[in-house]
Amino acid sequence: MVKVGEGKASCGQVTAMTLGLPSTTAVPATRARLPKDGFYRHANMTARLRRRFTDEVESFVMLAQISQSSTGITAGDSVTAIYVMGVELKQDRLPIEVLEHIARVYGEQSRQRARLLFVCVRRDVCTLAVFRSANVAQGLMEGRVYAGEPEEASRIHVRLDPLNLDAAWNAMCAQIILGDTNPERVDHRIAVKHRMVELTREIERLQKAHNRTRQIVKRNELWNQLQEARLKRKNLECDNLT
Repeated sequence: MVKVGEGKASCGQVTAMTLGLPSTTAVPATRARLPKDGFYRHANMTARLRRRFTDEVESFVMLAQISQSSTGITAGDSVTAIYVMGVELKQDRLPIEVLEHIARVYGEQSRQRARLLFVCVRRDVCTLAVFRSANVAQGLMEGRVYAGEPEEASRIHVRLDPLNLDAAWNAMCAQIILGDTNPERVDHRIAVKHRMVELTREIERLQKAHNRTRQIVKRNELWNQLQEARLKRKNLECDNLT
């Protein structure tokens, strides 16, 4: 349940403070609630997406605003504010399309200077999610929502990198997507992770095909492809360590 009485806003048992954020970032409960229809009342969206808002989300609440004034962390070249939005879910499935729509709207309204950290709550389970824009130069070919692993709400914590808000945002994304809080080369490392998954699947496919093939020429061809895929994966592993 979203609490909007006195004090600071919460989504279930999650507040800005339980996330490990400074109390100065917390949004007062009296102005934290975000009406669902406010996201689509005047928006040009499909009926299907509109249904997702009503069917998959119970409520929205703004838990925190991370900015230079609320934290003392200097604004970055790209990011001047990070909003922490609580999303109370009606079902276990994350409303990925809803989150992406909201993130894109906030990005457009802020001229791409604001970011959103979604805190999705279902009973006592919490999942963090972010939208990461495309970065073709670093290998990310499309923007998409990334979600971390569901955890008990009491165990979810967010670390704020004190360098600047660019680094703070990148560190959050790294925590959720990559399992660390290193703010360096995040898009590149995400792209490498995607490619590693693809190569691992390709290696498994080639290994199975090689094992069941009896024709010598075809076996040799598959073996060469398998070795090439293994070398590409090894090179990516080395690249990700540098």
